[in-house]
Amino acid sequence: MMKILYILPYDWGGMPQYTAEVANAVAKYADVTVIGSTGIPKSYFSDDVTIIKIFDKLNFSMNHLHNIISLQSLRALLSFRNIKAIYSIDPDVIHITTPLLPPLAFFLYINRIDRKYPVVYTKHGLYSNSGFFKKLFEEYTLNFFERFISFKKVITHTQHDREELLAIRNLDSARVTVIPHGTYEFFKQYQKEIPTERNTILFFGNIREYKGLDTLLSAIPIITKRIPDLKVIIAGEGDLTPYTPQMEVCDRSTFEIHNEFVPDDLVASLFQRSTLVVLPYTVMSGMSGVLNVAYAFGKPVVVSDVGGLDEAVEDGKNGLLVPPGDPQALADAIIQLLDDQTLRSKMEANVKKKADDLSWDNVAKKTMDLYNEISIRDP
Repeated sequence: MMKILYILPYDWGGMPQYTAEVANAVAKYADVTVIGSTGIPKSYFSDDVTIIKIFDKLNFSMNHLHNIISLQSLRALLSFRNIKAIYSIDPDVIHITTPLLPPLAFFLYINRIDRKYPVVYTKHGLYSNSGFFKKLFEEYTLNFFERFISFKKVITHTQHDREELLAIRNLDSARVTVIPHGTYEFFKQYQKEIPTERNTILFFGNIREYKGLDTLLSAIPIITKRIPDLKVIIAGEGDLTPYTPQMEVCDRSTFEIHNEFVPDDLVASLFQRSTLVVLPYTVMSGMSGVLNVAYAFGKPVVVSDVGGLDEAVEDGKNGLLVPPGDPQALADAIIQLLDDQTLRSKMEANVKKKADDLSWDNVAKKTMDLYNEISIRDP
């Protein structure tokens, strides 16, 4: 049986869930090992996946970059030298499913891991959707160190990203493969008997400028003229201060705020309660994990038509696409879906079909085809 090794260097954000979904699904078809930090929650992974914790816990995230300047973080970054343990595992294929942190790239390079084993890299986005400093770190630092490693295959989640990547990088087109982001069924294990609440919309995820929260807040007064009992749930880490003036214009009873890292069980309940999920992004590189959670819970979506989102959202079928940065268009789409139960029911059925198409088993089969293509041994 083919031996697949996943590298999971940190335990924050959505990458542990993503890696777990891929690894668990692939474990039906291959011998799977995950090496990662001491903070990896083993509960995310099935019994068919071997977990080996060889890195110290890395105590920072893209929301808290300042935490990288600490003795603990330095020790964690230096612990990436333990990557040489790969030689004792001796996999057929290595898959890096997270952004390639510079120290990890460095130790992979000096240990010549990519010279010995074929390496697959999932590039979730081509550029940062965030503010200047995060963009500087993500787009320039991470992308620079990616060039140290010779990847046999690079996975993007949309055709849009594949075409952009080939346009900006000198890559053989055969090396870049599109494999869609799977539906986040992971969170359904936490669902309970919670009914959908009437006229409730959910804005979920890290509070960053590109997420378009300002557009949604501008749309709310338009919506409430038609739907006065509107409930808007805003859930995620980040600074809400810039949005306070817009929120003060609205009736405070309209909002339910969870301005924090949202635990997995609360994620499930928020999506279950919501009538629909709103993603009013202004730009998008990669695929939205929030969209894939919405699909897992069978929720129709209202989404900005940016990046490759239109590859996952069929306008009028499983959601509505709107121009970015247009509060009136966003409001009209939300009102249409909240007002039309028949349309919403049809969309909910279509969302469930889309979720089946984007199942992790389907993702695993496509990924196994890729592994078989580049494996150093016969499948």
